[in-house]
Amino acid sequence: MKRSITALAILIAAVACTGPPSESIRFEQVALVAVPGGVAAQSLRHGPFRVDGMRASGFSHDALGAALAATHISPRITTAAGAAVSGPTLAEQCFGDIGAAQAALETALPLSDSPAGEDLTPVALHYRVIAGEPSGDHVVVSLLADTPQARSQGGLSRVDTTLRWSGQDWQLRVPVRRPSLQPDTVGYALLGPTS
Repeated sequence: MKRSITALAILIAAVACTGPPSESIRFEQVALVAVPGGVAAQSLRHGPFRVDGMRASGFSHDALGAALAATHISPRITTAAGAAVSGPTLAEQCFGDIGAAQAALETALPLSDSPAGEDLTPVALHYRVIAGEPSGDHVVVSLLADTPQARSQGGLSRVDTTLRWSGQDWQLRVPVRRPSLQPDTVGYALLGPTS
């Protein structure tokens, strides 16, 4: 009898000590960081796992990995990233009409009435898979950027990106469509806030 009570006490103590997983284990931490051309999201578990000079690569083959890849590749193929970053990124991490995307970059001129950088800097990013299978070959990820400029127009800046899994990493289809205004974040998951 004494042995049974001791075993029961040990079992109760073990169950009481395990409890639910801590919040830090359940929550996948994603941080927003400055990258050439803008802001991107990164995660220790989903990527990028390699940063070569000004390029980032190595993303997990799932929804979060695809979303993170879209946030890293998209800003790096803009005029704001500069030719030293955009050219190699287009050549190595994109598919589609690369020639047209390169030509558009080379002929783009800064507009005198362009919004200030802080008006375009997101305070948060959100994502949603809207087509395809994240563990398959192709996926369409919708990104929302909560920027002061978009908020002043009554919403968030939305860009839908198409990615393919190729050579053990995600590639972005170019050209990327222009942003549109999205009224809210319903159906989207938070990638991360900047603060």
